[in-house]
Parts: sequence; structure tokens; C-alpha cells
Amino acid sequence: MQSIKTYFADLSQRLGLADELIVLSPKRRAAKQPMQLGEVQDQTEHYMDLSSGAEEGKGIFTGVWGMGAIYMFLIMSPVIFQDWEGALYVFTAAAIMFGITSVVFLLEVFWPSSSPIRFNRRTREVYFQDKDKLYHAPWDEAVAWMQENRTVTQYTGAMTETPLQLLLQRYENPKEIIALQLNMPIGRTAETQGMLWEYLRCYMEEGPWFDENGQPLAGSNREEVLEDYRRQQKKATLDLEHYRKLVQDGIFTPSRARVRILGAAFFYPCLFIRDITVKYARQRAAGNQWHPLVKERCRPDGPTTRLYDLEVAEGLHEGAEMSAAEQASATR
Repeated sequence: MQSIKTYFADLSQRLGLADELIVLSPKRRAAKQPMQLGEVQDQTEHYMDLSSGAEEGKGIFTGVWGMGAIYMFLIMSPVIFQDWEGALYVFTAAAIMFGITSVVFLLEVFWPSSSPIRFNRRTREVYFQDKDKLYHAPWDEAVAWMQENRTVTQYTGAMTETPLQLLLQRYENPKEIIALQLNMPIGRTAETQGMLWEYLRCYMEEGPWFDENGQPLAGSNREEVLEDYRRQQKKATLDLEHYRKLVQDGIFTPSRARVRILGAAFFYPCLFIRDITVKYARQRAAGNQWHPLVKERCRPDGPTTRLYDLEVAEGLHEGAEMSAAEQASATR
């Protein structure tokens, strides 16, 4: 952990940000209430996965090709009833388009991608894996910070960005440090980012299940948490009641609402296929991309030693010591 602390101190001094950074602590409240912010990809009694935001564009290419194949087939379908040569041409073109869509789908699902950020309550450690590189940090000594920036341009107007970042070190190479961004900062304020950190803190400190005020719950609210995430991540929606309310409140005119509804309906096939692609890509990533050391520590009966303890046992952290119990159990 000394490498992380030294890195953070040098970074703050080098950039002249020591007085502007808001440093966050696992032991200190960051906000009055925790907020999920739609980033929780999975949450169990033993671990929680936080979407890193690195896969925001995944599935869109499959969606575009799929939408093109569907609309091309619908536009050319009248030719089917004219003669057999026209029908053969239509079916051949459709087969090619759907074949390309299938290939793009497989590429997007099986293409290596970053895993989510995993918070392990059993070992009190944070993990992130980028392809074959595994990064980690002990939760009790986590170094995290945020800094609110407000920029104004002639194109976007005023825009607020508040990066919320956490330092992790590479497993078995503690001198390699990364500043991991916990979510997309655009449009976020220090208050909302503090609510996200408080959500993470409540999960690790108060228990796996808690209410909107951060108070522990006796029963699981996992389905409620995951349903909130799925609802916010789903792109293929056609909420007519939402547009009706916007018209009633005077925010949209009836003609503008109709244009928006037609646009949403037109792109619905693209976004629907995109949602399916993202679903299977995340399922594959969750099942195949975590390092075996992480997988076994996320099992209910897995080891309780941290990756940091394994590194200390190997002498990778000068001056750090483990207890006799930790040394005895620090096995792979």
C-alpha cells in the first residue's frame, strides 16, 4: 500500500491539487444518503460489481446492422410476390445482412473487454481486471478522491465533470499503479459522486443490504437493486406515458412529442438488439474474465486472505508484516 500512498501524494503535489481534491475514506461518511446511480451491475452477500463505464458503446454495431437488415427486408418484401427471381434476390440479400449481423454479434460478445470493478466484502478488497492484468487494493486502506470541474464552451454551454477515482496496484507488481474512474463523470456533481461513494461504503461497512438512508436491512433487496440497474441500462424503451406527461407539463409541444415518439420507434430495433448483445457480453465477461484468485475469494467458502497478504508473504511490500494466522492461510 505504500506505493499507492506515495503515488497519490506525488500526484497531488505535482498537479497542485492538494487543496482542491476531496479525499474520500472508507471510514468516513461522504454524503447524507447513499445512491446507486444505476451503476451496480451485480450485488450479492459476498461481493458487488460496479460497472466501469468502459463498455458504453458495446452492442451498438450489432444493433445498427440488425436494424438495417430488418428494414431492408421490409422495404424489399413486396418483390417477393412478383416472381421467384425477385424472391430469391430478396432472401439472398437478407441472408447476407443477417449473416453480417450475426458475425458482428459474436465479435462484440466474445471480444475481450474490461471486467467491472468488484468490491469483495469477504476479503475487504477491491479488484479490477483489464484483460490479463489484475489490479487490487485493500478496502480499509483505499485511496479515493474527486474533484469538481466546471467548463463552459460555445458548443455545449456549462458542463460539470466530477471524476471519482480510486487507486489500485497491479497484482505481483505493486509499483504499477492505475487511477480507476468509478463511473462516467459528465454531468455529475461532487454531491452525487459522494452519494455513490457512500453507497459503496455502506455496502462494505454496514452490510450487503441497506435502505435509502444507509441503515442495515435484515432481508435481501438484491432484486430491487438489480432491477433499478437493468431499467436504467435498457435503451430500447417506448414510454408513451412519459411523453404524455411532458406535454401535460408544457415541456414538449404535441408535435415535438410525436416526432420524438416516431424517432424512438424507428430506432427501437437497433436498441433492442443492442440490449440483447450487451446482456450476453456481460454474462460471458462475468463467467470467464476474472482471475482464478478473485473467483475463489468470491465463493462463500473461499479463502479470506487478501491478494495484498499474498504479496506480503512473497516479500513484495517492504516493511509490511502479516500476522501468524494470515501467514498460515496465505495459500493460493
